Amino acid sequence: YGIPYRALRVAGIANLLAAGMLITSDHEAHMSTRNTVCCMAQGQAAGTAGALCAARQCGTRDLPYSVLRQALEAGGVILEN
Repeated sequence: YGIPYRALRVAGIANLLAAGMLITSDHEAHMSTRNTVCCMAQGQAAGTAGALCAARQCGTRDLPYSVLRQALEAGGVILEN
């Protein structure tokens, strides 16, 4: 399953990304996002998004998902379709 980028954006706080056990989700979904592989993937996505936002001088909510996806794929990340 995929975890949407918006789940990494902290609700109510601009320009803050969270990964691992801190992501925004309901209780049932949260139980399956705590494993190491999911946490590592979320961390890579959050770190990449943060770097892209800094380079583009934009906020986390202004970063187009297509730009993040392209950067992750260029880094060898295999994403679901």
